[in-house]
Order: sequence, then structure tokens, then C-alpha cells
Amino acid sequence: MQLGRRTFLASGAAGLLTACTPAGRLASVSRPLVPALPPLDFDPARLMRVTVCLRPFRASGPRLEAEAVGEKVVVHNYGHGGSGWSLSWGCADQAVSLAMAALAEQGSGPSVAVIGAGAIGMTTALRLLEAGAEVSIYAAEFTPDTRSARATGVWSPSSRVGLSSAMDDAANARWEQWARRSWLVHQQHIGLAGDPVEFLRQYNLSGGEEPDVDASRPYARLGARLRDINPRWPMLEGTANPFPDRTVRSGQTMVFNVSEYADWLTRMVLLRGGRMERRSFADRAQVLELPQRVIVNCTGYGARTLWQDESVVPVRGQINWLIPQPEARYALYYDAVQAVSRRDGVVVQYLGPNDDWGYGDSDEVADPAETERALSRMRSVFA
Repeated sequence: MQLGRRTFLASGAAGLLTACTPAGRLASVSRPLVPALPPLDFDPARLMRVTVCLRPFRASGPRLEAEAVGEKVVVHNYGHGGSGWSLSWGCADQAVSLAMAALAEQGSGPSVAVIGAGAIGMTTALRLLEAGAEVSIYAAEFTPDTRSARATGVWSPSSRVGLSSAMDDAANARWEQWARRSWLVHQQHIGLAGDPVEFLRQYNLSGGEEPDVDASRPYARLGARLRDINPRWPMLEGTANPFPDRTVRSGQTMVFNVSEYADWLTRMVLLRGGRMERRSFADRAQVLELPQRVIVNCTGYGARTLWQDESVVPVRGQINWLIPQPEARYALYYDAVQAVSRRDGVVVQYLGPNDDWGYGDSDEVADPAETERALSRMRSVFA
């Protein structure tokens, strides 16, 4: 859950951390006792790697529709902004419905091509296989090299998903349907080997020096439509607050162990008979040369070039990966920086003063200054 400073006090989901304080020690301390919380270590020496991802933003929201191209039908499923993992299953279900309807109309057999092997492509392929289709996945990159593998890995179904000025009531309702369906399916993966999905407690801390600047675009704010599953997080008071010098809201947030989740998806696709072939396409003409008459386009930001869709705008996001800290499993938000202690590493990301941060920036080269800013701000929490 990526939150700006302006919204951190109003964010989140239910949950309150409580603690028992030993009697007899109260007279020996100058402030209330707090729960033991192992500090996260943001020492630059723990940095494993830095990755950059270009989120595929579309003002009108994800493109999910069927397009007839000659004798072929292309089902488009791309443009999910920063919400690809979060919306994946709901969008996959709708894409599969469109693809299966096209197969039935053509009567040409159950063979379907899926282009792209990120979160959207893999979930769509698995759902197609479960629906009885024969699936071949074609992609230039497979996990862990896809852009989806560089995600923050938190439940964020409305993160840079569109503009309120371009999404009408029907689009908002579709988004809600995708989000609710995905929320339920993600929960089916809780407790599986490797914990591809789990809940972590997040602490949103007040303070910092990041200027409070309004975004220049009316980004869609759809979280209130899910208030029944994402209620407001409460303030932590007294001994429940592990950061007594700061105002804190806290609750449970859904987290994706992306490396394990992607591996699970790959294994399930192959076990169900799916094919995976590494192939690059220079343009849509090469895609249409595939033998399958139904093609599902799950190319994310790649659709801008491959399908010449200039409505896809890059939104740059840089992730700094620290060595995993299994003894400190929680998430923090402070001064425009998000840190999540996942099983595959502690991911730290500077989010900027508002959602304009990274908009239109297609540079996938890591910025060392951004890394230092994110780590130093997080170190100050435990100074």
C-alpha cells in the first residue's frame, strides 16, 4: 500500500498491535513501554541490487477487450499501472471469458497464444488452461527478468490505475469487480509452501521533510469502494505504539513474495500442459503470424511499441533490495519512502511527493542518489 504523506493518517486496513507490559518495571522508565520491534537495518552494505520498473499507465485504466484483426481475435489485457499483481486474477478471468468466446465462435480448436510472461500473462495463461484451452506463452523475458519481478509486492489495486477524468462509472465498476475477485484468489495462496502471499503489519509514521505537493493530474482514488475489505487503520496509542516519538497508524497489509509467486505460477502452467517459448516480436505483424487464431496480448508497457498504443505512459519506479531480515517482518512508510520486509528481501522505494513521481520517465537506469535518499530517510527512523 503506497501512501503519500497527505493520506498516511487516513489510510489502511483494520488491526491494532497490543502488548503486555511487565508489572514492576513501570517506575524505572521515563516513558511508556512499547512492544519489542526488531529494527530494520538500512545499512547500504546490505544492498543486494537496485532495479527499475516502468509501470504501464493508461489514463482510461487497463485495456481489457477483444479486437478482431482479419481472421484473428486479439484479446488485450494490459495497462494496469502499479496494480498488475493486485488486479491480475480478476482481469485474467475477464480476459479468459473473451478468449473462450472467440474460440467458440471460430470453432477452430482450443489453441490460444499468450504474449507476455509477467503477472498478467501468467495468471491469464493459467486460467486459460483451467478453462480447457491449449496455451502457448511467447515472451522475450521470463521470471525473474520480467518487469513484474521488480514490483514492490504489496496489495495496491488502485496504484496509478487511471485518471478520474478518463474513467467513467462503468470503468470504476469494472475495476472494483477485478479487485474484489483478485482479493479472494490471492487469499487462496496464503499458507502455501514458500508463502507466495501473506499479511504483514505496516506502520505509517508521521514526520519528515518531504514537501507536500499536489499532483498535477487527477489520479483515480478508488480505495473507498473497497472500504469493507480495507477499513481505516487506527492510530496506535500508548504502549501499543513502537515509535512513541511519532504519530503512527498501523494495520495489516497483503504482501506478495514475488519470486515465489512467479515460480508457483510457472510451475502450475507447466504442470497443466502449457508451453513457454522465448520469442521477441518486432511489431504486431509478427504477432499475427503466430499459428493460433486467438491471441491474448499481456505485454504491459511493451504494448506501447508492439501495438503502437501511445496511450500507455511509463511511470518509473526504482526498488532498492536489501538482504532479507527474517527476524524483522513488517513494513514501514515514512517521509515518502516505503519499506517492506519480504521473504525475498527488504524492498525500499522512494515514492516522491505525489503520484506524478516517475510519470513519463522511461529511464530504466538506476539512480544512486535516489537509493541514498531512500535508505538515509529510513535509517533516521531508528537513529
